[in-house]
Amino acid sequence: MKKTGSIDKKNENWLAKHTYRKLSNPLAMLLSKIGVTPVQASVISILMSVASFIFFSFGDWKNLVIGYIFLQLTVLMDHIDGAIARYTNNQTIVGSWYDKFGNKIHKFAFVFGVSLGVYRTTNDPFYLILGNAAGFMWIFSLYISETKRFFFKFKEDTTMFKEYQYKTFFPFTLLVTNIFGLLAVINRPVWALWFVIIASLNAFQQIYTATKKWTKENYSQLKL
Repeated sequence: MKKTGSIDKKNENWLAKHTYRKLSNPLAMLLSKIGVTPVQASVISILMSVASFIFFSFGDWKNLVIGYIFLQLTVLMDHIDGAIARYTNNQTIVGSWYDKFGNKIHKFAFVFGVSLGVYRTTNDPFYLILGNAAGFMWIFSLYISETKRFFFKFKEDTTMFKEYQYKTFFPFTLLVTNIFGLLAVINRPVWALWFVIIASLNAFQQIYTATKKWTKENYSQLKL
């Protein structure tokens, strides 16, 4: 019998730890026992996000609620794929790529689905532009965040980020996803799109603070 590993994720943010992990960890153990792999779980999460896109795109309140349910199932499955990988000691580069690729697909599906739904109910093409802008900004924000974490993991090559500052990651993406979904559920899809754009402006603040810190440390090294 293959030895199992720890299912818990290091440096888990507080929101995931106290909500989604309560369901994702038991489900991950159950799914691993019937042969579901991390990559298969990632693919299922992508399919869930596509279902969310379809229901969001109808634009009426009932379908927005169904779309929100699939949004939550997508987020849950996104926590399950990594849990399966850790539990079965099957953490691979391919699995990590599918997980990160899926995260981008999820966000675009949610946002573009809502924007298409607003367009159908208003017949105003502006909301298609707004949806594309929101999707781009959200994915751009994710890219900047992942880039910072990449440098953090390789702190022996760069001291841009200090380990002690990231013991508990702020659940930015998870909060944005949930607030976006809740705004859709209360039939405020336009607010949801604007919220994503405004929240994603945080990427520029991350770029500024990282560049400032990097410049300061490089200047200190030159003085030495």
